[in-house]
Amino acid sequence: MEVAATATNSMKQAAGSRRGRGALSLLLALGVTAPAQAYFLDEGNHFDLRTRIYSQIAVAAESARETPPTFSPGDLLSHRNFYNPEFDAKLTDYVEWTRGVPGLSLLTPDDFKFRFAWWGFYDGMFDYLAPQWREALRAVPRSRQASSDNIAGESFRFNDENKNPRNILGKRNRINELYLDFTKGRLFTRVGRQSIAWGEADAIVFMDVINNFDLTMGAPGLFMDLEEARIPFWAVRNTVKLVDNWRFLSGLFADTFVVPGPIDTTVPITTPAFFGFPYSQPGQDPHRNPALAPLFNPLPLEVSIVDRLPKNDWSETRWGARLTSVLFRDYTVQGWFFRTYPTAPVPLLIGGTPAITLAATKPQGNTLIDDRGFRTPVCLDSSGNPIPNPGSGHTPAGRACKYARPIVTALFRRLTSVAGAAATWYSPQVGGIIRTEAEYFLKQDAFIPGVNLDPQVQVPGGTKKNNSIPKADYLRYTVGYDRFFFFRPLNPTNSFIFVSALNGQWNVTARREKDFRFNGLAKPGKNQVESGRIPGNPACQTPPFGLLCVTAPPKNFEDEKKFEHFFNLTLQTDYLHGRLEPRLVGVLDVSGEFAFVTQATYRFTDYLLGQAAFIAVEGSRRAGPAVFRDRDQFQFRLTYQLN
Repeated sequence: MEVAATATNSMKQAAGSRRGRGALSLLLALGVTAPAQAYFLDEGNHFDLRTRIYSQIAVAAESARETPPTFSPGDLLSHRNFYNPEFDAKLTDYVEWTRGVPGLSLLTPDDFKFRFAWWGFYDGMFDYLAPQWREALRAVPRSRQASSDNIAGESFRFNDENKNPRNILGKRNRINELYLDFTKGRLFTRVGRQSIAWGEADAIVFMDVINNFDLTMGAPGLFMDLEEARIPFWAVRNTVKLVDNWRFLSGLFADTFVVPGPIDTTVPITTPAFFGFPYSQPGQDPHRNPALAPLFNPLPLEVSIVDRLPKNDWSETRWGARLTSVLFRDYTVQGWFFRTYPTAPVPLLIGGTPAITLAATKPQGNTLIDDRGFRTPVCLDSSGNPIPNPGSGHTPAGRACKYARPIVTALFRRLTSVAGAAATWYSPQVGGIIRTEAEYFLKQDAFIPGVNLDPQVQVPGGTKKNNSIPKADYLRYTVGYDRFFFFRPLNPTNSFIFVSALNGQWNVTARREKDFRFNGLAKPGKNQVESGRIPGNPACQTPPFGLLCVTAPPKNFEDEKKFEHFFNLTLQTDYLHGRLEPRLVGVLDVSGEFAFVTQATYRFTDYLLGQAAFIAVEGSRRAGPAVFRDRDQFQFRLTYQLN
């Protein structure tokens, strides 16, 4: 858990205060593990190489509650082998010749640097861990899951990118950082692949949303470090110092960044749901929903859940601007506005002419697929002849196949606007740092079951033709208190560091006629779709209710309360001259959800670290971290740092 990262940023800001000695001490104390010295490639120390490699195993501490496959305490959930090599170059000395060149001398930098970092992992969960994960990968029938930036042109012909869980959850690689830094006088410019964090980043993804976060281990910050999960983008960032000192201002800086849409519209890959993988969202696979059984037998239909990828277009450009300064030499204040993609997607069941109707009346538009949802060129009957359309059979390899049409649910991430402000200061009255921040999310995509997922759009003659994505305004805020203190009975030589915050969310748009729910997740034991009474439909007034009476009951979905609040708390200290660092992290939701991480890191040498952690999650509803409430686990990690 990288809760300390936010506190570190706060300490840096507060250290500018004339009363910031305590804040600066806390900053130094929060240096969890001092970075290893780089391995220099030249005598002038211009080029250096670092790397961080770890092997981490996760062991289940409880049994599965809700979804197949089953697992029990002691089963292995993950074995992630992570690698993060870094290369830095100080290039200032190599461009000094430009000072003597007319014209170029105006551009001679005061500082010029290059940085490259790789990010990747291999997880053997599908290859050599508990066999239920391999069986889940092969299990059929199941809903097809894919991604596309052209759903109308690709997904309805099964011509999109079918998401392979083995690749998504088993291995990933990317350029994590690749940029040039240029400093000239009051101007600092960074061009390339980078991350930008404005404001707070406590415990889990909440306020820090400029960059998206990787979802391969479920909840960023819980099972996976926040900084490791952060997804960088290709951007141009400029920082200009506007004022040194003027009246009550001590330094005024303007920050701007641009992520060009034609170059980068990267969003997280939604981890395949319903398959029973360790970090997939739980729930009922639509293909196994009894209420929908008549759709798939004998009708030639296939449920397809598609990540809608933003197109590489200028209209998808992300950008932001920020002003930051120190007021009265005590208060670090910031204000900003930016455009970004949300990390979590919003579902939309696509309507129009129902696929059920098209499959029955226009079979020439059906596509030949196998039981995994892949297009297949050949499908044979029991006599070895090509099957008719509509029809079903088997491939030459023996897999089931059929002519089918998709019922598509798209997972949308669309740009949203965020305005925010923050203030941080050291308070001698309470002996610690106060952090405050508020962000207003303007017209963000939201979820109302009867608006996003009404199945009547797929019922012939249904009461609704199209679904849509509702909008909502959210005010999110945090009030934090950080300090260090001594408690000699537990640690006679070192201080304790305490980092805390109250976080809140107010859905400004919610009211009685707009019943917002939690992002498409059904309550445990409930289905997203079921048959029932539909007002105004004579065929759906008395049981038994048939296929024409399917609905998305709002009460089957987890409620998104108008006001949501949770606390995050971190307590840590050092023993054995800094070799042993225990840490306790808690995320406590007042509605009845909590997550605890008890962790200890031991430094064997400067380059070899061992870590053990226990992660416990519980909740009265399937929301926030409690989505993974049956994933209590032990994690053991061995880290090597090149120095």
